[in-house]
Amino acid sequence: MGKVSIVRTDAGLQESILKSIDLIGGLGQFLNHDDRIMLKPNLNGTEGVTNPDVTESLIGILVSYGVKEIIIAESTFGNAGMTDLFFEKTGYRSLAEKHGIKLLNLNRSEAVNFKVQQPVIMKELKIAKEVFDGYKLINIPVMKVHYATAITLSMKNLKGLLAGDEKRHFHEVGLEKAIVDLNNSIKPVLNIVDCTHCMERMGPRGGDIIDLNLIVAGGDCAETDYVGCLLMGYMPEEAKHLDYYLKLNRIATERIEIKGEKIEDVKYNFKKVEMDRIIPQGFRVEEKNACSACMNALLLSCQFMGGQVNIAADIYMGSKSSPGKSTGSLRIGFGNCACRRASYDIKIKGCPPYPFALKESLKDR
Repeated sequence: MGKVSIVRTDAGLQESILKSIDLIGGLGQFLNHDDRIMLKPNLNGTEGVTNPDVTESLIGILVSYGVKEIIIAESTFGNAGMTDLFFEKTGYRSLAEKHGIKLLNLNRSEAVNFKVQQPVIMKELKIAKEVFDGYKLINIPVMKVHYATAITLSMKNLKGLLAGDEKRHFHEVGLEKAIVDLNNSIKPVLNIVDCTHCMERMGPRGGDIIDLNLIVAGGDCAETDYVGCLLMGYMPEEAKHLDYYLKLNRIATERIEIKGEKIEDVKYNFKKVEMDRIIPQGFRVEEKNACSACMNALLLSCQFMGGQVNIAADIYMGSKSSPGKSTGSLRIGFGNCACRRASYDIKIKGCPPYPFALKESLKDR
């Protein structure tokens, strides 16, 4: 069974990251000096993203080690233009230019059909071609809560390697089990979890930022996430993708060796996403094949309404949703996918919609 380290960042980010790696065996256990490295941060938005200072510190460590090449790769919700925007807004474009590193927008990548061994729910995965171009993958997720998966850490961050419409397809077939198939197919050599600036109460966007000033490192995604889950005050059973994976692969969590800080000394109970408290009582939501970007936008929209909602509304989301027989409630199409399929009393367009648009559309009703 593997090792997972927990390190405070008091000594500085580069020193702390290097210490976190040394505690689990050192860089030489995971890399060779002539390796080509693909760094995969979480840049799916402009808040709650992987701290660019963490990524830059890791780049410094890799350069000193003498690796042959480093690239940064990501695909976000929306299209390639959205990913480019997030590269710019998060400071990653400037970071890449500063270090002469290629910034790879995987939303422009060719999709490779990858056959899943012993699939849970997906027989094939559409993965960006560059993932198979000889790079060793280092996963750099950020610690956050998530409305659909409870937590988002190493395992879920690999969704950014999917190409085409595969992210949306994951939601259609069953997100938690699809994440298991992805993690049984793609294996980073190293996971460095950014726990400097984390997100609670809402996620993957729109939550509260908290500073834990920790780094968690491990060679195995699920073992790393198990430790991260406990640090966040969650039980593994609450994060179904993690629970499925641990049981399917018969991982004996009691044998994971935790190095550095003790969990009980640095644990912080994250405020969880509470869907029932966010969506107004008079709203009925029907989502069929809706992506996490639209769902998160709806939750943010409901939050921004401030709870003062006295309207009964049926909200339809996703590429396969369509209103049936009228219930007498206001019928709202939310997001471009739903709006293309049918007529509604209100159409709130966007990919995803602007979070204040729902409030504006209802203010005179």
